[in-house]
Amino acid sequence: MSVSTITDFLCSMIRTATPIALGTLACTFSERAGVINIGIEGIMIISAFTGAATSFITKNPWLGALAGMTVGVLMSALIVILSIYCNGDQVVVGIGLNLLGPGFSYLVMTKLWRNRGTSPWVPGLKGIEIPVIKDIPILGPILSGHNPFIYICIGIVVAMHYVLYHTSYGLRIRSVGENPNAVATVGLNVYKLRSSAVLIGGALAGLAGVSLSLGSVNVFTNGMTANKGFLAYAANRFGQWSPAGSYLASILFGSMEALRIRMQSSGIPPQFLQMLPYITTLLALTITGKKLRAPAADGVPYPHPISVAKPKKIKEKKNKKADKNAID
Repeated sequence: MSVSTITDFLCSMIRTATPIALGTLACTFSERAGVINIGIEGIMIISAFTGAATSFITKNPWLGALAGMTVGVLMSALIVILSIYCNGDQVVVGIGLNLLGPGFSYLVMTKLWRNRGTSPWVPGLKGIEIPVIKDIPILGPILSGHNPFIYICIGIVVAMHYVLYHTSYGLRIRSVGENPNAVATVGLNVYKLRSSAVLIGGALAGLAGVSLSLGSVNVFTNGMTANKGFLAYAANRFGQWSPAGSYLASILFGSMEALRIRMQSSGIPPQFLQMLPYITTLLALTITGKKLRAPAADGVPYPHPISVAKPKKIKEKKNKKADKNAID
């Protein structure tokens, strides 16, 4: 393999890994607080559409990115309401988001562009050339000239690591994911902490979707996420629920996706190439399966005060009635 071939492969790997990594970071922050979010795929697709549509209308891709993140937060608000405050099953709510996202995007797309497959070209974010680094042979093309989402993703990894492990807020998020009862006994609001983590994760998932439509191809196509949201969920587990580990796992899955793209003209059956990222995911989870340790309260609902107050009142009324009958 020539140097240019290796350089092109590494650039492709970084580009394909970024949407997965942003979705993975969304899962990581949410599950650190004890809330499972498997609706990343649905959030990504509807955010990708919203970002593309906003950029198409306003001719401003940064407004499109902001709109996509906002929709990601709104979609995650459904998880907050249904799973945290109403004690709904987190997996079922996530499946609902995965059904809602593509369906809503397809419906609005047909009304907006009169097209069921691909949108018109939309203004996207241009690559950023890094001074000095861009002139370094080999290293320059790998590190410079990428769309802003790639550099934003790396910055988020560093920021999330600092927040989770070096701030009081991060300590509270990790604590509420391990033992929410202990957090409640010191006077902290479990529901607000979990809600904030889920909403932040929703913004990251929205950014992941926007990075596809405004950072890669500058169009929106039906099914353009191509199950990257599910790969993100798997990368979170493979990365041991840590920002750095999740990002490295995303790089691994992104490299398999880049390899699949590079090998399309090799004569290998396309069906096998399409399976490559998912085979890698299964092998990775199988190898590390016994070592995985999720946050202790991950996926465990914390009962809302309203839901536990009613049975006590009913019980008190029954006890008063029993005491009255005993006196009579």
